[in-house]
Amino acid sequence: MTVHRKSNWYVYLLSFGITAAFVIMAILAFKWYLFPENTEEVGANKNGELTDDFHPTDDYNFNLITMLSDGSADAPELFMLVSYNAVDSRLIFVPLPSGISVGRDERTLPNIYAAQGGAGVVAAVENAIGVRCDCYIKMDRTSFCDLVSSFGNVEYSVRKTLIVKDGTETETFNAGLRLITGESIFRLMMIADFEEGESFRFNCVGELMSELINQNFRDVDTSLMDTYYQMITENAETNLTEVLYRSRKAALLNTIEYGSNPGEFYIPYGEYTDDGGFKISENSITSIRQRAGLE
Repeated sequence: MTVHRKSNWYVYLLSFGITAAFVIMAILAFKWYLFPENTEEVGANKNGELTDDFHPTDDYNFNLITMLSDGSADAPELFMLVSYNAVDSRLIFVPLPSGISVGRDERTLPNIYAAQGGAGVVAAVENAIGVRCDCYIKMDRTSFCDLVSSFGNVEYSVRKTLIVKDGTETETFNAGLRLITGESIFRLMMIADFEEGESFRFNCVGELMSELINQNFRDVDTSLMDTYYQMITENAETNLTEVLYRSRKAALLNTIEYGSNPGEFYIPYGEYTDDGGFKISENSITSIRQRAGLE
């Protein structure tokens, strides 16, 4: 008599399913090793140098928010949109009034930072001016002065004589052309008392940052740029990633090599409100978006 044995197909299927699950879990657990994150420098050769066939497009543009405070634990006092337009080889500095977002949630940028950190400031600025920001960088006095000093000094034409009291120290800025160090740049931007108001101060900030770029970045190479990136990520509060940096590095090198005075600044205009807010003009928003290569 022939005996028919029961098929155990479901046993094999169950075994296969369990084995496959373990394989998938192993791949997910070790994907950082098996499939490392791509940090290739687009448009650069193996040595990080610019390739001859590189042509910048709008895809290389980026925007970031920079914030500056005195101490590392202090709330920022100076906020600035920095917009890079790769096609036009322009790096635009846009100082931002701290009350620019007050109409949205009744809080100024320093208060938003205290409650929500850098990501909250980014969201507030994006909402106010309609420009998407890729990351933020918050520096204190030490990290800012160290970074700026590594760039080099700046020849700057001081508009009027200023006496700046900084704790126990006093620095006099005589009107006219003079050489400005990193520490002096911080004092002019953060401590100096400009009787003419915030707009006058913003013009000083924009001029200093633009000249810092235009006077010192002509001879920057790939290794020096890597040093600047490392200084920022190690000494500042930031969500700037290596992936973003590497993907834009070739465009920045292209701007350094072929651009002419890429540093610029723009002062937004609008109306200051009684509650401490600042309502930016729609025309000013359009100007910012145009400079950022969005319109």
